[in-house]
Amino acid sequence: MKTKIIISTIVFITMTVVLAPALLGQNTTKSLEECIQSAIDNNLTMKSGRISIERAKDLQGTAFNIDKTSFSLSQDPTSGGSPDNSISLSQSFEFPTVYGSRRGLLKAETNLERSNLDVTRNELVKEISATYYQLLYAKENIKILQEQDSIYGKFLFLANAKLKSGETGRLEQMNAERLYNENRIELQKAEKNYQSIQLILQRWMNTDEAVEPVEPTLTVLDAVYPFNDFNPEQTPLGEVYANKKIISEKNLSVIKQGYLPSFNFALKNQFLIKGFNPYDLQRERFDKGNFMGFEVGISVPLFFGEQRAKTKAAKREVEIARVQQEEVMLTMRKNYQTYLNEYTKAKNALDYYSLRGSKQAEDITRISQVSYEKGEIDYVEYIQNLKTAVEIHLLYANAINDYNQTIIMLNYLQGNK
Repeated sequence: MKTKIIISTIVFITMTVVLAPALLGQNTTKSLEECIQSAIDNNLTMKSGRISIERAKDLQGTAFNIDKTSFSLSQDPTSGGSPDNSISLSQSFEFPTVYGSRRGLLKAETNLERSNLDVTRNELVKEISATYYQLLYAKENIKILQEQDSIYGKFLFLANAKLKSGETGRLEQMNAERLYNENRIELQKAEKNYQSIQLILQRWMNTDEAVEPVEPTLTVLDAVYPFNDFNPEQTPLGEVYANKKIISEKNLSVIKQGYLPSFNFALKNQFLIKGFNPYDLQRERFDKGNFMGFEVGISVPLFFGEQRAKTKAAKREVEIARVQQEEVMLTMRKNYQTYLNEYTKAKNALDYYSLRGSKQAEDITRISQVSYEKGEIDYVEYIQNLKTAVEIHLLYANAINDYNQTIIMLNYLQGNK
């Protein structure tokens, strides 16, 4: 009876190892590039950013904001046939340079919206890349635990067989069963963690489809860029603060236009209403035509207290924008140097496990299995060796993930060029 139970257990383990990838394959398989493109197209923050750019472009049309044209009809019965009885048309204008300054400010605001969208895109690429490779890392952990599940299942089978034949005691069989069950628990945790990361990726991509990475195993990212060559001002975030500074300067230019005069003109034409003469005055149209006139004027600011205060405040804004830009650039340089250090540490760990650690884990597992089956080592040593091998495999996967995440962060800080 026990033999049937053991055989059923082994069959279940085998089916789990074989069918799990197939079950995962029911999800939508995508490469990293496909995930990024899908996120750029569908992410709501990206959509909002594109709308903001169009809105800023629409507002550029408000640069030439000319005051309303005034139209009036006057009829004064006490004025006889004077030009006071007239139709008049009047219009006022700012000094011509005012409109150019406004347009420059609105263009700068449009460029800021474009820079904000570039920042959003850069952050989105970073989040998608980090989550995608975190998903690959979780998938690798599942694979390691599944392989370990098979080894522990075999160990449990041998322990049960030895117990039945009287070659060993109940303690060895209990430890084998404990290891098997504990590994199954860890495997279930790893699978739930995988699903949680999938949900995070779905949120960034704004999709209901669960994404399965196209890579069968956890891969190592290539370090493409010369990481020592870093200029924060050429990154999307650097361009945002450069544009903020430009906007403050353009705004100062607009405010300074308040010292300039404005112009107005008016056209008047005599207009008599014969039927409207309540005082019965002698009012006749001039026989040679209507009287016409015009008026041209200029408005000159004589009191500058408010204007001087506005100009001083605008200059402060320019200074604030400059200081904020310097602060952000300094922070970016420090962050970049920090991740360069993390990159060096991650690369050293990866090199060790790639060259030595991974092979040692495979040798430990293989030699321990053979030695245990031949009776050269007891189950305590066998268990310890298996745990060591699993730990090395997990540490190797973790080293790859740490390395990949530092590459992703360095690419993000450089602007994902």
